[in-house]
Amino acid sequence: MTSRKPVRRQVCATLIATAWLAVMPASGGAQTGIRNTKHNLSAPSLNPVRATSETQICVFCHTPHRGGANAPLWNRNLSAVTTYTPYTSPSLQGATGQPTGYSKLCLSCHDGTIALGAVLHMPGTSTPGTIAMTGTGTGGVMPAGRSLQGTNLMKDHPVSFVFDQTVRTNDGELVDPATLAATPLKLSEGATPGVKNTMQCSTCHDPHTDALPKFLRRSARGRTTNLCLACHTKPGWAGSTHEASSASVTIDGTTAAVSDHACLSCHAPHADLGAQRLLRAGALAGVSTIEETCYQCHKAGSVGQNIQSEFAKTSKHPVASATYAGKHNPVFITQPPAGLPENVLLQPGVSAPDARFTDQQHVECVDCHNPHRATKASKLEGMRGIGLTGTIVANVRNDSSVAGLSEQYAVCFRCHGDSYATALPATLSSGLTPKNKRTEFQTTNSSQHAVGGVGRNSSANLNAQLTPNGLSVNSVIRCTDCHNSNAYAATFGKVVAAVGSPSGPHGSTNASMLRANYLMTWTTAGVYSANNFALCFRCHNEAALLGLTTTTTTNYYDASRGNLHFLHVKNSIVKTGALCRSCHYNQHSNVQTTITQYNINGTTYTTPPPGTPTRLVNFAPNVLPVGTRLRPEWWFNSVTKDRACYLVCHNPDGTTGGNRHSGSSYKPASGDLP
Repeated sequence: MTSRKPVRRQVCATLIATAWLAVMPASGGAQTGIRNTKHNLSAPSLNPVRATSETQICVFCHTPHRGGANAPLWNRNLSAVTTYTPYTSPSLQGATGQPTGYSKLCLSCHDGTIALGAVLHMPGTSTPGTIAMTGTGTGGVMPAGRSLQGTNLMKDHPVSFVFDQTVRTNDGELVDPATLAATPLKLSEGATPGVKNTMQCSTCHDPHTDALPKFLRRSARGRTTNLCLACHTKPGWAGSTHEASSASVTIDGTTAAVSDHACLSCHAPHADLGAQRLLRAGALAGVSTIEETCYQCHKAGSVGQNIQSEFAKTSKHPVASATYAGKHNPVFITQPPAGLPENVLLQPGVSAPDARFTDQQHVECVDCHNPHRATKASKLEGMRGIGLTGTIVANVRNDSSVAGLSEQYAVCFRCHGDSYATALPATLSSGLTPKNKRTEFQTTNSSQHAVGGVGRNSSANLNAQLTPNGLSVNSVIRCTDCHNSNAYAATFGKVVAAVGSPSGPHGSTNASMLRANYLMTWTTAGVYSANNFALCFRCHNEAALLGLTTTTTTNYYDASRGNLHFLHVKNSIVKTGALCRSCHYNQHSNVQTTITQYNINGTTYTTPPPGTPTRLVNFAPNVLPVGTRLRPEWWFNSVTKDRACYLVCHNPDGTTGGNRHSGSSYKPASGDLP
């Protein structure tokens, strides 16, 4: 026995020296120990939570003899909780489960189930006990606050999952785990003893030093070197608006540029309960509200465009609707399984490839914007969509590009395309029934507004209507040239985003989220007002379309009666009560019209043949058929260019009265297609 005493003394001396180094500050002033941190629970500390008389520092976690089996020299029992609620997300590629390894050590204090002073060995004894504390919660546990994690870990960054090449491959936006060895971060043991391949609390936090805030091993701030980017690699992040913004904001008491806050601008590693994907301010009353995170910067008086006010307007994408709360799970992964980014992109009859793709109807900011890649020049950068052919567009092209290059519609087609019946409610807030816009904007249609490509009508008369507003028959417009904020009601031609005025289909005071007024129901018969047709006149020049009766800048023309647009909509308004939509009811195209029939060279069609440009003629429900016809009819002879209408109109109340046209013909004098 005597021969072993020097060895024991040497071991004890080593432990004491190690403990001393652990509590001494570094010569440069940065702390390398716990003496001046919140983890110093001894009585001499200045922390609000501390012992009443115990002066030792390490004893609250460590003991020099007979420590617990959970870690070297561990002086605490683990929590008796056997089932925590772990973090989960459809975009999480790792297999999370119950906490293991070092994370269980942290939770023995931070889950709030064991008194902070409860130790396996009271100082100077070999018996368990509880060190008297002050400033604790009921029962001596950690008091309420951000440090108290509880047993519901849904609000906390996932821990105790294996971070290996499989996870990296599945996710597509994670760094090579092998590179972590070159960073302050480190993986730890998990369920497999001796194998350090698991992300734990200790991967990000060093409990013995707070040289950086919150015991972090690496700063959480910085554009390209922050803690999050040590593991997460986001394609397109460098140079994106949120990465590069110099706007100054205050987060967690620190005022700095958005670029310096970096990931912390939107995310909190320990967020509010209900905040999906650890979004900062992303929950209200425990329910996920993704838009609240965006509103931190995008509201009145903040650093970004005031988008929140747009969503408060009468006509809007209802991102804050309780109907959609907690239902949206966007999947931002590089290689989605089977090429399907999320359920809303599924074609009818196609099953989701796995359980992640089970979203319900929803609309969120991130349905249109990828916050990690969006730029001022391309707000849709990094977004996937559905192209004109129905296939997935991996990255929608610049939404502010020159005519002919924008694929903005591909984002709209995610919900308003093939999946409209499941992605949208049966009746829109406007009262209209949704249709498949991808089908309507095919360039092979007989007529469509020029969203998917140049329109079918290239006549000189149409060109004369468009040129005063900066457009031509070769122009290609975007969905947002019609569906946009009412802030652009007075502008002509395409919408060009102005500084200080949010642009996009967020909200409008006009029905159907239109940038300008478009009268859909005639309520003031006998009075013409250009404002009733303001949306049309943003592109179609009012003077050219509704000018003198002798004008030939319209294809709706008759030699004896002159400009029939002028006659119906302006000059004889007291009689006709006509609206633009009386004859152009579906403004997108006439492919899915169910009311109108088309007689082309003696053959009747319910869907006009692609080879015949039909000028977006499709009649409103209050236009009725005449004679034995089942539907009101538009008649066209492609040889003589004669056209005629067979219908009952001038009856805005939908009754059977009105004026009967049994072949009322017209033919433009000039300027029409050859």
